Amino acid sequence: MANRIWNAVSLVVALSALPLFASEVHAQDAQCRPGDLLCGEVQLGPIQGQIRIGPGDAAPPPPVYVQPVPPPVVVQPPPPVYVQPPPPVVQPPVVYVQQPPPPVVVQPPQPQVITVQRRRVVYDLVPAFDMGLHLHIGGLFSDRVAMGGGMAAFRIRPIEFLAIDLGMGIYGGQDYQGADRWEVPVVADILVFFNPGDRFQVYGLVGGGVSFGQQGSYSGGPRGDFFASRDLAYVGGEAGLGLEWRIGRHFALNLDARAFLREQVGGGVEFTEIQDGVTRTTNTSTGVVGNLGMTFYFVGL
Repeated sequence: MANRIWNAVSLVVALSALPLFASEVHAQDAQCRPGDLLCGEVQLGPIQGQIRIGPGDAAPPPPVYVQPVPPPVVVQPPPPVYVQPPPPVVQPPVVYVQQPPPPVVVQPPQPQVITVQRRRVVYDLVPAFDMGLHLHIGGLFSDRVAMGGGMAAFRIRPIEFLAIDLGMGIYGGQDYQGADRWEVPVVADILVFFNPGDRFQVYGLVGGGVSFGQQGSYSGGPRGDFFASRDLAYVGGEAGLGLEWRIGRHFALNLDARAFLREQVGGGVEFTEIQDGVTRTTNTSTGVVGNLGMTFYFVGL
């Protein structure tokens, strides 16, 4: 029974494969035995073989191939990944380059120069405010009078450039007729110093005042024959230039020349002249006064 089943299976397999692979079946020279169900020669490609299937012949069982069992696949876990931190940043060492010391230059000693400030000279000689006593002697000369005398004045110098003299003096001499006379002038002068910071200071002055005088008259003969006199009074002004030599803080010498113009206001006629039979009278006189003096400065602020 088993053989028949196997033969049937073999037949089915042969019939199914026969149309695909058989190119030519040759029945000649076939060796078949009585009772064979199917007998024939099948040519498969370059190899020729015979398939004989019969009831007495059972086809050998196909070879059994035992597939070896593959080895089990062992999944290895991935190796752990170690992340190495970056190395610390190492700052390079700070290099200090020491500069060489500057070369030492030895200067030769220089001559010492002492500068005297102009303001210092002004302060030493002429303070901002000063007062003093001014004295001078001099002569008064005109075409009608010649006298000599002196004067004392109280000087106020409120600033370096300006001074005020308030003075009184006495002069004596003769007039054009040879008569003796004397005068007491009272004046007020304003002095303007152009360079108060120097020892030699140039100044200009302008002033005015009054003068009280007396004139004596003589008859002929010896001059001792005095018999009459009259009083005189003058009003006038003066202007001039001068030089002050500031020797020290408290002392100075002065030299100046002044021109004056004045009018006799005491009454009567002062000057009477007869020229070419013509009598001329006048009370106006002009002249020049020259003075040499000194000043003592005793208050300085």
